Amino acid sequence: EALFENYQFAASNPISRSMQKMLDLLDDETKTEEEHQKLQKFYEYVRTTVGDIHEAEGRQRIIVELYDKFFKVASPRTVEKLGIVYTPVEVVDFIIRSVGYILRREFGRSLSDENVHILDPFTGTGTFITRLLQSGLISREALERKYGREIHANEIVLMAYYIASVNIENVFHDLMGPDKEYQPFEGICLTDTFQLGEDLEHDNESRAALEEVFPQNSQRVKKQRNKPITVIVGNPPYSIGQKSANDNAQNESYPTLESRIQHTYVALSEAALNKSTYDSYIKAFRWASDRLNEKEGGVIGFITNSKWIEASGLDGMRKCLEKEFSSIYIFNLRGAVR
Repeated sequence: EALFENYQFAASNPISRSMQKMLDLLDDETKTEEEHQKLQKFYEYVRTTVGDIHEAEGRQRIIVELYDKFFKVASPRTVEKLGIVYTPVEVVDFIIRSVGYILRREFGRSLSDENVHILDPFTGTGTFITRLLQSGLISREALERKYGREIHANEIVLMAYYIASVNIENVFHDLMGPDKEYQPFEGICLTDTFQLGEDLEHDNESRAALEEVFPQNSQRVKKQRNKPITVIVGNPPYSIGQKSANDNAQNESYPTLESRIQHTYVALSEAALNKSTYDSYIKAFRWASDRLNEKEGGVIGFITNSKWIEASGLDGMRKCLEKEFSSIYIFNLRGAVR
C-alpha cells in the first residue's frame, strides 16, 4: 500500500485472497506494540520516499533499491540460499532493447507480434516486465493483448511476488489511462521456476498441498507450462549451494534439470571438476534453453556472473551453447562476483 496507493490487488490476487484470513489472525496474535510502531515507521518512510517520485524509471529504481536493502537486512539467509540479486534499471532497459533488436534481426519478428510469448522466470519485483511495458517496444494496440495473454513472470519469494504483481498492474493501468477498468495481471505465478521442468510425479505431495491452498495460482502455473515461449529475459539467481555441512541455506535439488546438465554441459566438458556447472545461474541457462519454443526457437537475454565465459570447468557449457544457438551475443562487463 505504501508503494501503490488506492489499488485493488489484495481483493483480486489469488495468493492474496487465500492468505489474507491467515495473516489477519497472525497479525492479532503475534505483533507487539513495538513491532507495530516499527512497521509504521517503515511504512511512512516508503510512502514519503516513493510519493515524491513520479518519473517511471526513477520509481522502478527506488522500488528495487528499497526491496534490495530491506531483504538483505531482514533475511540474509534467504538471499544466500536463493541467490537474490536485483538489477539496475539501466541494465534492464539495455537487455530488453537488445532482445527486441535481436528478435527482429534473427527472426523477423517484434515483441508486439501476436504469439510472441515473453517470460521472466525470476521476476523479483517485476522490473523487467514493467520496463518492457514502458519501453515503447510493445505498440499501444498490442499492449492489452500482451498483458492479458502473452507476458509471463514467475517469482518464488512471496514478498517479491506481491510487489511485482502490483507493480506490473500499476504500470499497465498508468499506460492505459484512467478510463481503463481494473484488469489483474494473470501472467504472474508464485512458483519455483526450476521446479516447473521436473516430472510431476517427483513432487506429488508438495504440489497437491500447494494446489489445495492456492488453487488459482496452480491453474496459472499449468497454463504457463503449455505456452510456447519465444523470449526469456531476467536476472537468474547466483547461488551455488551451501558452504559447509552446518549451513542450512542448502539449495534445492532438481533431478531432471541436473540430469540435463549432466548429459549436456558436463558430458562435453574436458575438466575434471564440474561443481560450478551446477551453480543456479548455469541451471538457468539450461532451463531457459530447454524452455524456448521447440519448433521456432527464440531469444534468451540474461545478466549473469561472467565466469562461464572463460572458466575451464565450464568449457562443456560453452560448447553446448555453440551447438544449440545460431547466434550468441555477449556484453562482458568483467563481473565475476556473485
